[in-house]
Amino acid sequence: MLRSRPVHLAGPENFELRHCPAPDLEDGQALVRIELAALSAWQGMRTKDFKNFIRPFDIGELISCDTFARVVESRCDTLPTGAAVVGRQGWQDYAAVRPEDVSVASDAYTAEEWLTALSSPGQTPYLAFSQKVRPMPGETLVVTSAAGAVGSYAVQLGRLAGARVVGIAGGPEKCAFVRDRLCADAAVDYRADSFRADLAAACPDGVNLYFDTVGGPVADAVSENLAKRADILLVGRVAANNSAEPERDMANLRHVWSQEATIHAFNRYAYKELYPLVIERLGALLRAGRLTMHNEVVEGMEKTPAALHDLLSGNHVGKMLVRYTDRDGNRL
Repeated sequence: MLRSRPVHLAGPENFELRHCPAPDLEDGQALVRIELAALSAWQGMRTKDFKNFIRPFDIGELISCDTFARVVESRCDTLPTGAAVVGRQGWQDYAAVRPEDVSVASDAYTAEEWLTALSSPGQTPYLAFSQKVRPMPGETLVVTSAAGAVGSYAVQLGRLAGARVVGIAGGPEKCAFVRDRLCADAAVDYRADSFRADLAAACPDGVNLYFDTVGGPVADAVSENLAKRADILLVGRVAANNSAEPERDMANLRHVWSQEATIHAFNRYAYKELYPLVIERLGALLRAGRLTMHNEVVEGMEKTPAALHDLLSGNHVGKMLVRYTDRDGNRL
């Protein structure tokens, strides 16, 4: 549960572990045991008390997150005992759910696949590219947080579309991951003193499509390299959402205006009716070996707050997951 609000990044000192009885079931409910929890930057953002695209967590509130769980007791015909489900049940061992709270997860995919490639990390770039702006063969696509959960799939999907992909990441190790593991055409370190010069060198013909999950000064730097009539996909605003100054964001619109660029705001939740189709297509790419997962997994619920702090600090690549039980359902 949330114990206090962080000044900077949320960490173990801001949460408390509370012991309470498992919920009693009502007709139409099922009791699920959570096996795997997915951590995301928006959870850290919601620990702070400022207005954003979603309300802050209240003090004493259970921390929400995407989860993979299994039904252990049921009073609901459509959620039989043993069924696997994905939903947003949060940082807890057990939860009482109704059919509208979860989706049944087939055994065709692993728990990690359900929470990464087939969930927000994979769905976000797939939907942004298919519903807003498609990467085109030969054009330059720039992806921020390219070593992160969403960015790593944006890089891969951009490459599959035939675009020339430039990934932006923090530090030499992450840049090497983007270049060598994700096969981006170039990787640029935004922490380097030479960042602006390196970015310009990586985009000699300008940026045709910018997949922006960060905003802030990085977005300003990319705007200086936009090609004529470029497209900007606003997918996330991490620089502003995790700042004590939430208004902090891309400020330099001079180049956006002069290059006649188009800004496209994107929200995955506006396309819920397409989720089944996107899962099917991403699943096919996984099975064909054309899309790969890059996750970091820690074990034990008690480690969840520290894992969130590591995620917010940028101390990882890919998606951060926390395993709560082993394959036999024993708590880790």
